[in-house]
Amino acid sequence: MNLNLKTKIYLGSIAIIAIILLLYLFFVFDIPDLSLFLFWAVLSIVVESLLILLPHNSVGVSVGYAINIATVIVAGPLVATAASALAFLLRCPNIKGRGYVHALNSPAYKTIFNISQSIIVTSLISLIYLLIGGKIGEFSLFPTLFILFTGVLLNTSIISGFLSALNTQKFVRVWLGNIKGTFPSSIAVGTMGIIVALAYIGYGCGAVILFLGPLLLARYSFKLYVEMRNVYISTIQALNKSLEAKDPYTSGHANRVEKFAIDLAEACHLPFEKIQDIKTAAILHDIGKIGINDQILNKATRLTQEEFQHIMTHPTIGADIISKVDFLKNITGIIKHHHEKYDGTGYPDGLKGEQIPIEACILTIADSYDAMTTDRPYRKALTQEEAIEEIVKNTGTQFHPVLAEKFVEMIKHQGV
Repeated sequence: MNLNLKTKIYLGSIAIIAIILLLYLFFVFDIPDLSLFLFWAVLSIVVESLLILLPHNSVGVSVGYAINIATVIVAGPLVATAASALAFLLRCPNIKGRGYVHALNSPAYKTIFNISQSIIVTSLISLIYLLIGGKIGEFSLFPTLFILFTGVLLNTSIISGFLSALNTQKFVRVWLGNIKGTFPSSIAVGTMGIIVALAYIGYGCGAVILFLGPLLLARYSFKLYVEMRNVYISTIQALNKSLEAKDPYTSGHANRVEKFAIDLAEACHLPFEKIQDIKTAAILHDIGKIGINDQILNKATRLTQEEFQHIMTHPTIGADIISKVDFLKNITGIIKHHHEKYDGTGYPDGLKGEQIPIEACILTIADSYDAMTTDRPYRKALTQEEAIEEIVKNTGTQFHPVLAEKFVEMIKHQGV
């Protein structure tokens, strides 16, 4: 994979920071007991090998954070950091469809990133632990809880920065997605690490081995959650593919509408949850066209009034389909009302003004703009200037006035 310049700079920067931190730990701290280091290193390698890939195989998570926290408390900065780095270097997870994956058959940039990220996070939380009063080999409540939360924030921030650079996405969007998806589980896993540390302090290595059972149970629970998310995404993709089979135009249209809608939602500073709903609704907003006659859907000339009446049923059909899927129910209203007009002359319910969900208003603008700027069988695409003129002309009638103004500003700024 060819990395863009921004990603190379980011990767190089965190690698340099990691080397500096590791050298600092080697000069300031030591490993008093080699057997202690080997015990925690092997344990870290084992749990990191039990990796769970998140949807799209872009990010993997494990219960290694528990061992990380425990090692910081009982063995100190150098042991914890070196063990964590070795875990990422020597882990060998079994990835579905790829078999066992290790450093030698993984892209070099991923290995460098994972090791650097683990060194930075572990060394910093270890140093913070000592700085705020924590003692190696003893349990201190406040310092432990502080690094538990700090570690999650550091980890998600570094990963989000990398994914943001790699995929040229906004950092805040990526970070919110990571923090929302992994924060509760990471805190829960980290809490297990506190229990592991207490077990070691009180009873030694044998007790730690016994506590691997609950830790692996936590991993299994998270694995079920990830598999459920995979089913969620697969369902969306299957629904979208079924529509593409009927109307090839829909594929590119849905992707473009998704981008316009998300950009507008972010420009309006909508909450993360609403933006995620808009994203999903944009992909599936025309799913109701599955119930529309193919001859009408692909007609090369303008529709008759009767045919248009038939087309007008697709938001209701789509909402009905979506309402049957439990995890999509919250976007039912967006799907149903994305053809409503601000002055109340839209369909299917003739909603007016603030009666229309803001997510649907955003989708209406994005959908209309892309439709205007795309070639259709019965007409040529409008230019950007012509489409903007149409949006301005219909502001307050078809389009939400505030959103329309924001969208026009955004398009002019982007030069799309």
